[in-house]
Amino acid sequence: MTNKINNNNNFKKFEVIEHLSDVMVQVYGRTLEELFENAAYAMFSIITDVESINKVVLEKAIIEVKQNIEIEDLLIIWLEKLLFLIETKNLIFSDFKIKNLIINENESKIDAVLKGEKINLQKHEFFLQIKAPTYHELKIIKDDNSGIYRTKIIFDV
Repeated sequence: MTNKINNNNNFKKFEVIEHLSDVMVQVYGRTLEELFENAAYAMFSIITDVESINKVVLEKAIIEVKQNIEIEDLLIIWLEKLLFLIETKNLIFSDFKIKNLIINENESKIDAVLKGEKINLQKHEFFLQIKAPTYHELKIIKDDNSGIYRTKIIFDV
């Protein structure tokens, strides 16, 4: 689990940061949608070798919250939903495309297409089991100079 580089101009998706008992990642995105996509990619990179996962459209994820929540809450809900799909449908993913991300005083919503495949223990090596993403040190920040979003996420393993 080293730094993962996006093919677009060597833009870094995420990097793993030393942590005592859990796994911490610093995630980057040029937009909030890309930050959420890269957070999901980072989480699955901790779980397994994402390069070994076929990119077949398996799932459309729609997350709707009919109340005013913070963007960090929506990020946690997004990651929890993806973990839920591993546990309940035996699916793993390697490609995430957020079609629509809304957060305002009336509603919060993510509409995404997930590409991956059914878990195959003959093919997929699992590194760690993630129990949950945590709120500890979670804060989404936008750099005023570069316009890049970043956040640290600690995963309970």
